[in-house]
Amino acid sequence: MGRDEIINVLRANEGRWVSITLDDGSVHSVTVDAVDEEGVLHSGPDGVNSRTFWTRFESIVYVELRQR
Repeated sequence: MGRDEIINVLRANEGRWVSITLDDGSVHSVTVDAVDEEGVLHSGPDGVNSRTFWTRFESIVYVELRQR
């Protein structure tokens, strides 16, 4: 996916559960909290961590909508 497509998918799915694939090949199920100009604020990996994380768009290679 290209950067613009990743941003559009993340923005369209704020408050929803998605899978993000990172450039290191790891895949995480997260809840999208907010999207800014540089990255995405989201729940911890696989929803088990109550902390919030921020990830740069450049680190994300794919986003997929998930069903709980």
